[in-house]
Amino acid sequence: MATKPINNNNQEKSQKQEKEVTTMTGSATPSPDYDKELRIASLAVHRASILTKIVQRDLDTGPLCKPDGSSVTVADFAAQVILVSVLRHHFPDDVFVGEESASVLRGDPLLARRVWDLVSTMTWVENDDNDDRALVAGPQSIGEMLSAIDAAGGVDGAGGRRTWFLDPVDGTATFIRGQQYAVSVALVEDGEQKVGVVGCPNLAFKSTSVHEEVVDRDGYGMMLFAVRGQGAYKRRMSLSSLGPLQRIFLSPWQRMGERITFTESSTSGIIHQEKHKFIRDILFANPVVDLYSMQVKYAALAIGACNAMIRLPKDKDHRFPAWDHAGGMLIFEESGGKVTDLYGRPFNYALGRSLADNEGLVAAKPVLHIDLLRYTRYVYGRNKSKRCIKPT
Repeated sequence: MATKPINNNNQEKSQKQEKEVTTMTGSATPSPDYDKELRIASLAVHRASILTKIVQRDLDTGPLCKPDGSSVTVADFAAQVILVSVLRHHFPDDVFVGEESASVLRGDPLLARRVWDLVSTMTWVENDDNDDRALVAGPQSIGEMLSAIDAAGGVDGAGGRRTWFLDPVDGTATFIRGQQYAVSVALVEDGEQKVGVVGCPNLAFKSTSVHEEVVDRDGYGMMLFAVRGQGAYKRRMSLSSLGPLQRIFLSPWQRMGERITFTESSTSGIIHQEKHKFIRDILFANPVVDLYSMQVKYAALAIGACNAMIRLPKDKDHRFPAWDHAGGMLIFEESGGKVTDLYGRPFNYALGRSLADNEGLVAAKPVLHIDLLRYTRYVYGRNKSKRCIKPT
């Protein structure tokens, strides 16, 4: 695979970026709480986003298959190495939970070498002025690289410890096709999301709509982030830096003047497609914003490209992977949205790799959420052959 390293001529800009503190004066910007966590997470997601974007542009091999039959690429592994290495360097006492494990690489030395070559192409910037040396914390050998992957991929539960949830490439199937995907990290304390950072390398910074085929081909997309209780923001991503902060917030739901627009996954085999369509038809909520990546769906909700999302699993025992939702969910909530399970409960991230306490999902603007929650829960539990009356 031909992979282009980051241009060393941009090192000065990267150093400037690393010194940059995301908090600024004024009430419309984040407070110092979780400032270091946000700053380091943003650096990690930015570097991983750039790597994955470069790989996607040069992708000349097909996906690999994991033991569970799902797809993975070298970019998934390499991005997880970067995320874990950067975060663990600064927060060594924290727990890390990620989607990938190194078992596939341990059984395939040639594949492990390909991932190592990819990780090694990144320009790691050292800055001795303070502790912003996150990007020199990368592995020094293939063995260290595999250990970094397993530091997150082999963890089942976090208990009461601070936990970082990582998704190195959310939407591998669309990533392979050159479409939308995301890189995400989220910090959880006591089961609650505190910091969320999501990189969307194919979503142009000025976008107000999101489509799989409409990608940022000239740039490197946008980063969205939030700290609990401090609002949601976005920044433009370039090859070597992040642009200024821009606050994102949703206008209130207009019951009589705003059309319901769902974001859906038409190719998902997990959700109950028939019940989803039934709900949309009754609410006259077609067409939809059809997106595969969960994190990109949350991004679309946060920037106002749609205003509602439901997740009704076909198997009522199915529980969502935590990394698919951590980060993006917080960003949408901090932009003014509301997210609960089908019983109106907040999501509990204290149980490790899955959201075991929560069944289904409803996300929408707050006033819309009230009606949508009641209606969706009813449809979820009913026989689909029965008639249903649209709620008032």
